[in-house]
Amino acid sequence: MTTVGIVAEFNPFHNGHAYLLKKARENGASHIAVIMSGAAVQRGEPAICSKHERARAAVKCGADLVVELPAPYSCSSAEVFADSAVYALSELGIDAICFGTENDDKEALIQAADAIDKLSQDLLVTSFCAEGLSYPAAICKAATERYGQAVADLISSPNSTLAVMYISALKKYAPDADIIPIKRNGAAHNGKPIGCFASAAYLRESFENASAIEEFVPDGLMPILPLYPKAYENILYYNLITANRDTLMSLPEMNETLADRILNVAKNPPYGYSRLLEEIKSKNVTMARIRRCALQLTIGATKADIVPLPHLRVLAFNQRGAEIMSAAKPKIPMLTSLKRLEQSSDRSKRIVEIENRAVRLMQLSTGELENEYTKRIDRG
Repeated sequence: MTTVGIVAEFNPFHNGHAYLLKKARENGASHIAVIMSGAAVQRGEPAICSKHERARAAVKCGADLVVELPAPYSCSSAEVFADSAVYALSELGIDAICFGTENDDKEALIQAADAIDKLSQDLLVTSFCAEGLSYPAAICKAATERYGQAVADLISSPNSTLAVMYISALKKYAPDADIIPIKRNGAAHNGKPIGCFASAAYLRESFENASAIEEFVPDGLMPILPLYPKAYENILYYNLITANRDTLMSLPEMNETLADRILNVAKNPPYGYSRLLEEIKSKNVTMARIRRCALQLTIGATKADIVPLPHLRVLAFNQRGAEIMSAAKPKIPMLTSLKRLEQSSDRSKRIVEIENRAVRLMQLSTGELENEYTKRIDRG
């Protein structure tokens, strides 16, 4: 039994994801466990379709077990996202982690992970942030000076950045686990489609434009399109322009500079969520971070909620998935029942509450107000 772990959002599930699962199997995985974002995703938006729909598609295309990464972990910085996801995989007893990346040079990725660990305590990064660079930009510039352009390039490309974060977290939680980097096949993160492969970003944009996407999705797994795309934006907008300083400062990624900027823009805000974000945007903060702050504000996630993951919620599994669960010896509860998870601890109750708010926010777009407590778990 060789259990390989994958961290994913599947937002939405597409041919590239099916390819990654296939390559994990070809690289020796007898069992595949996936940690997947719930209703809130790392770019600071509700997922485009139901977590259950995405989990079901994953199991139909090669995954054996899909476990939820709930808000606030799923809509946090890359460091928190990667750390909590890899911790969850370690609780499932993985032997390796598999990920897609622009660069599949294993040793180069390990070197970049070592660099990230050292740069997190490097005063050079602090000085670049003080000059007005965003933290990701400061890390890349410091990596160039300390370790050269090759390492900096790995840290700066979207999927390779997360891959490096996974490796760093793996050293902490599962140091004996191997890494299986898979070179991305076809479309880049925000690029145009190549053959039957398109990025999730491209597909999300296609949804908004009512463009056809069937060729980029496995047969029979066309996602249910949102009835009211981005219906949640007015709520995010309202919360940003009416929040007070104390509430803003409680958010996981908020600092005084960003809070002051939001408050200043809110005094005379432009109409529309996108325009508001553009007004708030500055050189030293990424748009994704601002979106995450707006989402965290709306679902009630705070700095105090970024604690070790208190439970594992199973979303879908097959027979091999049942074998993974049977073999695993997690130190935290692992259940299919949301009600029982909610009752397992005060921390779990809090995380379930936050995730359920994210679900309702997402459902404003899908138009289907399903009950999370009565939702049937897909068993392959």
